[in-house]
Parts: sequence; structure tokens; C-alpha cells
Amino acid sequence: MCLCRPPFPLELIEYTIDYLHDSPSTLRTCAHVSRAWVAPSRFHLFYRCETTQTEISELLEFLQGSPHIARYIREFHFSTGYPPILYPDFEQVDAALPHLPGMLTQLRKLVLTGIPFTDLVPDTRAAFRALFALPCLVDVHVRDLRVTKLDHFTNLLRSPLKRLVVTELIPNQEDICAIDEEIKAVELRERSPCHLDFLLSDSPVFMHWLLGAQTVIDISTIRTLGAPCGPKHMEGLMARLIRRLGPSLEDLHIQPPNIEDWGALFLIYVVIIGFD
Repeated sequence: MCLCRPPFPLELIEYTIDYLHDSPSTLRTCAHVSRAWVAPSRFHLFYRCETTQTEISELLEFLQGSPHIARYIREFHFSTGYPPILYPDFEQVDAALPHLPGMLTQLRKLVLTGIPFTDLVPDTRAAFRALFALPCLVDVHVRDLRVTKLDHFTNLLRSPLKRLVVTELIPNQEDICAIDEEIKAVELRERSPCHLDFLLSDSPVFMHWLLGAQTVIDISTIRTLGAPCGPKHMEGLMARLIRRLGPSLEDLHIQPPNIEDWGALFLIYVVIIGFD
């Protein structure tokens, strides 16, 4: 690696590297030009980390061998890599995942797909809680999350959260006392509400909870609301939600409804909230 300083202002170097954010091969070349180019190049190279159940052990081994890389990771996407109906053995995840949260200290976005939260061992559930509790985490997307009770998921949410996407939440009918005890331990600590800017969900179960007596999520601050779902799954919920929203709402995205299904009531609510 060349140790001399390139004859360019650092601001110009960073601007140029930012422009190349979607070209990994070029960024790898930039990282070998000069020490001054290493950090901005790695920032884009490792900003987003995607892994599956079968790859997580390799990721852990890589980060343990190069721990300085972890501080560049801002987005962590983790998926089982299987259809939601097929929940395979999670031994590999249970062995590797508890060691990751302590490394991902700069995480801003967490995306989880197909996680059987109910079936995880306590250490792995604790690892997920550590990720959700990161003070810099502001964006969470969950899909096909299997939970015993809804509060086993909602209890993970923390006050820094600004963007939340919940799709295809799968409540499990089993009752696991161990998770209930974990929830009680967390609830003993004082929790501040989440003031959301963005919410997208197609889960009637989650929406019912959101409109209930809970105080964890403040929906009056929502600026963008999305509900990509048909009326038979969310009948009446959208109207109630819109009525509860505050003046911050700027964008409303819904699946185009049939007027025959929704009736005039929904349109009246849209007019009432003041898109003028």
C-alpha cells in the first residue's frame, strides 16, 4: 500500500469515493491507493452486511479475524434462507449469533426474515435483544417472524426507533414460560416510547396491538404510513389508524382498494386528515 499522501483535498477524495459506493471492485482498488482512502472505501464496502443461516458462522469467523471491519457495518440483513413454512435446525445460528451483537456497535438498520424466535435458545434470543437495544438502531424490518405471543416481539422495540416494517408476523400458539420470564425482566426497566417517522405493516395482529393500550410506540409522529394489504385482512383498522394519526403525516401508501369493499367511510377519513 502506498503511504504517501495523494495531492488531493480529503473532501474531494471522500466525494469521489461516495460516488463509487455501488462499485465494490472499484472501492477495493481505492482502498489500496493510500491510507487516507482506506476508511471511506471500507465504509461503503462493508456498510451493508447480508447473511443467511448457513453463512453466519463464516461471517463470525471473518469478523473475529478482522474486528476493525465490524465498525463499518451499518445494515445487518439476516435470513434463514428458507421458505417461512420450513424452519430448519438452528444449531448453527445458536452457536454463532450470540457473539455478533458485541461487534455490530454501529448498526443503524436491522432486517430479519424467517426467524423462529420462539424456538431459539435463550442466549440467541438475548443476542437479538442486544441488537434491538443498540442506541444507534433506528430502522427495523421483520418478516415471517414466528413468535409465541405478540409481546415477545413488541418488547424488543426501543425508543431510538424511527422506521418500522412488520410483514407476515406469525403468532405461534405454544406457550413458553421462559420467554415470559425474559419479558418480565425487560419490563422492569423504564422504557421510553418510540416516536416513529415511518411505519409499514400488513399484519392485522400487530395493527390491533398498535391501536391498543400500549405506550411503547407513538404513532402521532408518523410522516409516512404504508399498508400493502387487502381490505379483508385489515377491515376497519386503517380507518382507526388514520383517525389516530397526528398532523405530521405527509405520505400515505395503501394497496388500491375497491370502493365496494371499503365503502365511503375510508375516503371520508382521508379527507378529514387534511391532504390540502
